[in-house]
Amino acid sequence: MTDTEATGYDCFSSRAVSEGEWRAFLLDCFGVAEWQLFVGHEDRVAEGLRDVPQDVVFSVFCTYREISGHFVMAFSVGIESWLVDRVGRLEFAERFAAHFDAYVLYGDTEPPGLWTLILADGQCLRVAMDDEDDRHVLYAATAPVPGLPDIRVDASLWQLK
Repeated sequence: MTDTEATGYDCFSSRAVSEGEWRAFLLDCFGVAEWQLFVGHEDRVAEGLRDVPQDVVFSVFCTYREISGHFVMAFSVGIESWLVDRVGRLEFAERFAAHFDAYVLYGDTEPPGLWTLILADGQCLRVAMDDEDDRHVLYAATAPVPGLPDIRVDASLWQLK
């Protein structure tokens, strides 16, 4: 039995992922059965749940939407507590980045205004970002970001608390 609470993994991705790709990835990542999983576009959740009885609880509940800037998709994956110990936030972001050959932005214990960026090769960077109206643009990172040469490299971001 675990004392870990249910949680959500909220991230941005540099690559759009189709609903079918999402389903396959999440089923494999968390090792759950098809009936324990919901995946849907944020604007179509009600439509996706229309024929599902109200008392059904999904172990993994994923919604996604389009965004712009250095990222093309935002997603939220809510999971039951028993899955948190199986796949943690960092491991989830690393798996996603490697599986989809993308970079993934998420927040956990970083200082305010900073984020963690996971590259497809597993490298972790701390980054700073401007975000306005669903447009998210990185402006500084602790190391170069492949494909984004205009981002200022600032190793001192690791020292900020």
